[in-house]
Amino acid sequence: MKSQKLIYLGSFLSSAFLTTSCLTVGSSFPSSVTWIKTDKTTKTEIEKAFGPPFRMGYDSGYRTYSYGYYKYSAFSESLTKDLTIRFNANDTVSSYSFSSSFPDDKEKPNSKE
Repeated sequence: MKSQKLIYLGSFLSSAFLTTSCLTVGSSFPSSVTWIKTDKTTKTEIEKAFGPPFRMGYDSGYRTYSYGYYKYSAFSESLTKDLTIRFNANDTVSSYSFSSSFPDDKEKPNSKE
C-alpha cells in the first residue's frame, strides 16, 4: 500500500514538473534605459521608473541598485535581463549597465540618444 502511494506521488510530481517547468525570479522592469543620464538622473527618479531594487549593495562605498528578471525553462531558452546602477554620494547616477537576452531587447538597439 505504501509503495502504491509513492508511485502516485511520483507520478503527480512528474506531471506537475512537466506542466510547470518554468521558474521566474525577480520582477519585470522596463528595458528602456537610454533616458538615464550620469550625474543627472537621481535615485528618486530611478525608484519611480523601476520600483524597489531586486538587490541593494555598495561598490567602493557608494550605493548600488540591481534589478533582475530571470525566466528559467526546462524545455526552452531561458531569458534574463539585468540592470545595475551605481550612485554618486549626492544620489545621482554614477554609471549603469543593462543586459538582456529577451528577443524584444535584442531586436532594438539600446544606444545613447
